[in-house]
Amino acid sequence: MFMKKTISIILGKMAIIAGRILKRGSSLPGVIALKVDKNIMKKMKLPSIVIAVTGSSGKGSISSMLAKVCRESNLTVAHNAVGSNLSPGIATLLLENCTLTGKIKKDILIYEIDERYTKFVFKDVKPNIVVISNITRDQPPRQGHFDFVFHEIDQALTDDMHLILNGDDPYTRKFTFHHKCEVTYYGINQNKYSYQTNKFQNLNLNYCPKCGNLLLYHYYNFENTGDYYCSKCNFKRPKLKDACTSISYDRNEITINNEYSLLVPASILYTIYNSMAVFTTATHIGLDGTKVSHIISTISKNKKLLDTFYYQDRNIIVLNNKNENSSTFNQSLLYVTRFKEEKTIIIGWKEISRRYNFDDLSWLYDIDFELLKKTKVEKIICAGIHRYDIAVRLKLAGIDEKKIVIFESLKDATDYIKLKTKTNVYGILNFDYVKPFHEFMQGCD
Repeated sequence: MFMKKTISIILGKMAIIAGRILKRGSSLPGVIALKVDKNIMKKMKLPSIVIAVTGSSGKGSISSMLAKVCRESNLTVAHNAVGSNLSPGIATLLLENCTLTGKIKKDILIYEIDERYTKFVFKDVKPNIVVISNITRDQPPRQGHFDFVFHEIDQALTDDMHLILNGDDPYTRKFTFHHKCEVTYYGINQNKYSYQTNKFQNLNLNYCPKCGNLLLYHYYNFENTGDYYCSKCNFKRPKLKDACTSISYDRNEITINNEYSLLVPASILYTIYNSMAVFTTATHIGLDGTKVSHIISTISKNKKLLDTFYYQDRNIIVLNNKNENSSTFNQSLLYVTRFKEEKTIIIGWKEISRRYNFDDLSWLYDIDFELLKKTKVEKIICAGIHRYDIAVRLKLAGIDEKKIVIFESLKDATDYIKLKTKTNVYGILNFDYVKPFHEFMQGCD
């Protein structure tokens, strides 16, 4: 037993060294170690604080920010920064940070974990704190329905885990129905960006998860997040440990509990929720709120999420959007409609997913493109492999067909923007189009 464990660790560490020499980071060391000893992760001696971060979106940002906060608070941290968040990736993370006897040499272990893999990893690398960002409609061919994803995570939880949840989200509250976990909530209080009348179809949840009657809202922050209460039973938004009490998108600044001011990485709502999750988790493990706020504020503007540059006298705003996730698209649309001036919008991608070859576009009809009817639009450009599908969806949303322009080539689309439009440009693009769009827009005319 001892020999098998040792060989597994040695071979895994040798694979890590080889990967560094070849400048290739991957989960291969974990694959090799698990082949030798399938129980190797269970045999590791973990630090006293183990934090797992999961959810449909935001887990990478939350775990990375939290790792930075902990490191700059003089804690040593093991974290899967490259985002290898399946079992082999977590095994690789442990191998990178353990002794030959399997002891993790860090004060704290923070790992981002794919929602569907929690049931496999939690039994071997058990967290005492679990941050669940959200559960939404995401990657239909892979994830199926979000209720299925909920059950995958739910069965991985045990009563001795401490949950960090968004109290504004009635759906994630379901995790408290089946477990006696301690729970800490964060959220966003009513502010000038909240709204009283529902703007979205709220496909994630319309009815009370406790009794099935209609949920009502004092205000909405986004889709089904806000200050909710059941029309029949006692289900309602819980008391928050930490609340965002003011928001200034102009300054990328928020205030927490009317006490701590901090800058967020981008002026998009989900970056505020991500920052709140980090603040709440960090202070829960005993870090000072003032210092945590300062560290979060020093995190550079995340240009991968939102980038702004100029073409001649025009603002070019690029929103890096996650395909197959209607909630991230809806947040991008909400961002675009915050600006009242007439605008040009470009939407497109090179491919839907690198994980599989299914051309599933059902998620396109979960997005509330109808929001664009409420903003001034010069042109909406549809680019890439599914340009016609995007155009059909926009037409179905009631967008004037004369304002919809279609291009197969991203280069042709950007040439059209530069030559035929005059307004500020908002790109809602998948990551595979972000860099080339930037290059084409800034290239020679």
